[in-house]
Amino acid sequence: MAGYAFAKMKFRGRKVLYSLTLAGLMVPKEALFIPLFLMFSQLSAHNTYAALFLPRIAIPLGVFIMVQFFKGIPDSLTEAAQIDGASPIRTFFSIILPMTVPALTSLGIFTYILTWNDYLWPLVSATRKEMFTITTGLASLQGNFAQATELGSLMARGSIASLPLLILFLIFQKYLIRGISMSSGGK
Repeated sequence: MAGYAFAKMKFRGRKVLYSLTLAGLMVPKEALFIPLFLMFSQLSAHNTYAALFLPRIAIPLGVFIMVQFFKGIPDSLTEAAQIDGASPIRTFFSIILPMTVPALTSLGIFTYILTWNDYLWPLVSATRKEMFTITTGLASLQGNFAQATELGSLMARGSIASLPLLILFLIFQKYLIRGISMSSGGK
């Protein structure tokens, strides 16, 4: 919804707010660890699934991808809906949102990959073995890398851990490529 607002709606401070959102891309995720840790500690939410995925739900990259996608949608569609008497909310949910399936799929895959490959935040947030993600679980199985003697076993675990990403890509490859090409200006 933020991407649609930045791309298609005119309001005061839009450019400044969008610039601040894009400035979030320059902030390294490590700089957010202390505020995130304190926030989830106050909520007693460490060692929960919410603590593992909520910090990655709304990322500036997602807003940027969606703004680029919505800029490619002609204004004539929303104008035609307004002439037919549709409200802006109805226009968004009935006309615009169904068109965003490729872009939302691409964004979902990007977010999933970023969350799947994240090592540091799950290491900080999940202290119980039941809550370990694949990356922290693999690291906990491997003690000291310098003294590793079973590198074949380590490589096999890493290969198996990457299978869900490969399967996800193969299933959604059509949407991913279409979403990327549509957001870059190609139709």
